[in-house]
Amino acid sequence: MHDNPFRPGFGISPPMLAGRDALLDEWREVLGLGAWSPFRAALVTGMRGVGKTVLLNAVEDEARERGWTVVHGTLHAGLVDALEHDRLPELLQAADPEAVGRELTGVTLPQLGGATTQVVQRYPREPRLESMLARLVELAEARGAGLLVSLDEVSREALDELRRIAVAVQHLMREDRRTAIVAAGVPAAVAAALDAEGLTFFRRAQQVRLDTLTLAEARAALAEPIRSRGRTIDDAALERAARASEGYPFLVQSIGARAWEHDAQAPAIDLAAVEAAVAIAHEAMGESVIVPALRGLSARDRDYLAAMAEDDGPAATGRVAQRMGAQPGVAGRQRARLLDAGIVVAPARGLVDFAIPRMREHLRAHPHDAQLGLPTAARETFRE
Repeated sequence: MHDNPFRPGFGISPPMLAGRDALLDEWREVLGLGAWSPFRAALVTGMRGVGKTVLLNAVEDEARERGWTVVHGTLHAGLVDALEHDRLPELLQAADPEAVGRELTGVTLPQLGGATTQVVQRYPREPRLESMLARLVELAEARGAGLLVSLDEVSREALDELRRIAVAVQHLMREDRRTAIVAAGVPAAVAAALDAEGLTFFRRAQQVRLDTLTLAEARAALAEPIRSRGRTIDDAALERAARASEGYPFLVQSIGARAWEHDAQAPAIDLAAVEAAVAIAHEAMGESVIVPALRGLSARDRDYLAAMAEDDGPAATGRVAQRMGAQPGVAGRQRARLLDAGIVVAPARGLVDFAIPRMREHLRAHPHDAQLGLPTAARETFRE
């Protein structure tokens, strides 16, 4: 009864995928083999912790429920090689009734045992991505389904792998085969993919930018899993938890998990439990989300964020440049990079604000993070 229904880890599907039903409906149309949809080729982007991997998981689950074959991969150098030598042959061996047969190798006298045979595999582990994907589509179509290629963690370092897979999928789409592809990554990586040579295919793909949840969606994502496990949450506690999450899916799960565990035997989660959970979850945001986001930035990018953090709300870009001691054009380049990376947003002309919840508070409490971008343990060691 008291098993925690929340999943605050990255890429782990929560019990309720709040705020994404309309998006999933688009993929359901694709998977239902109805009218052609632009979501047959889609790029999903959003800041860290907003639910990109969870959305991919949901699309994959929908595909499998409809009998589709799913080829999933996390983009990295060597992914195509791993697909060609391992995953695709494995899928084909399982899906193709003609994949394994027997070949007559000799005949003996009946009293000595009759014929002898050897197992012959139709798909030896040889590199041929395009032909294996084509055969998977053929087999899937024969049973009234299709092939979904799902790629996570688009990165600049793996653009060659993405290009190779995209070319193979594009060829199948040109032949009007029942195939779909969805790839996900942070904004800077997706922007690099769109600009890369040989990846024009993705420039025509559906662009899906995941945003934070609305207040109503955050309430539902907290309340429904709690009630489904036989407990309740007070109205005041629910409101506090939802608002403290700022609509950020990672915080929704983190606050929910800690509020649940505060007094796991109590039938109701009260305001005291939520207050304790919020304090822990907000602190955990630093190490789990903010520090990793800072670590990939340049020193000047982090200077820009530190200058922004001096304001309680959106900061004027001119004032940020002044605090940095930089010319507006130079500071503007930092701003552009941070916008592309999904670290900041521009709520109005001449203004800039943090895209990641709690970053302002974290930088104020931990100014060394803006300077070094190192996790706490390393920072303390460095000081010593």
